[in-house]
Amino acid sequence: MNDLIERIRKEVSPRDNPYLRGLADGSFDRDDFVETQIQFYFAVIFFSRPMAAVAAKIPHPSQRIEVLRNVWEEHGEGNVRLMHGETFLELLHRLGDVSRDDVEARALWPEVRAFNTTLVGAAVLDEFVIGVCAMGMIERMFVDISAAIGRGIVDRGFLTEDRLIHYRLHAEIDVRHSQDFFDIVRPLWDTSDEERYYIEQGLRLGAYVFDRLYRDLWTSRTRRATTDFGQAGLHTRTR
Repeated sequence: MNDLIERIRKEVSPRDNPYLRGLADGSFDRDDFVETQIQFYFAVIFFSRPMAAVAAKIPHPSQRIEVLRNVWEEHGEGNVRLMHGETFLELLHRLGDVSRDDVEARALWPEVRAFNTTLVGAAVLDEFVIGVCAMGMIERMFVDISAAIGRGIVDRGFLTEDRLIHYRLHAEIDVRHSQDFFDIVRPLWDTSDEERYYIEQGLRLGAYVFDRLYRDLWTSRTRRATTDFGQAGLHTRTR
């Protein structure tokens, strides 16, 4: 199973994603980068929902504990200021003086909605192994992606390293988060070809949709989509 995870990571390498290449080589305009990060915020605040849904489908209560702990961490362990959505808002403020009102004025891009909807569909409607493995692979990929984005932000002079927030945190904790998911299905790997099939399906789904999200953000980076009506509560409904 570890060999398969590493093989998929190599096949879907962050270095080959145009989003990260553009940030690394300096071709990513700062305003465009900030706009895509505003959209990524909507993925950040949604992520705990499919995570909680997949936790509910895990058949053994003892296996749910670590996933539920991850959900709790996503919510700042009860501290609103440390919730991942709040730390990401602070990053946006530091990157481009983006306020909460600015974020709420943005229309959700269909690329982000497709990513969120795929995750919740896998978590709720598919085999629990699919959801667990997809979430685990996304967490593992985000370790490398967080490090690359954090490095790019500093190298491009968007922020100094001491003002970097959110990505530095995820580069450190998501290895453990991914292992929490992988450990749930690891005992199933040697039980049957069918279980190995579902595990690989979930791992590849997670890798595909996460890679696809960044490719789509890059393609749509110049888009400026806002709404002309009040946003109060609207994104709460969509997330």
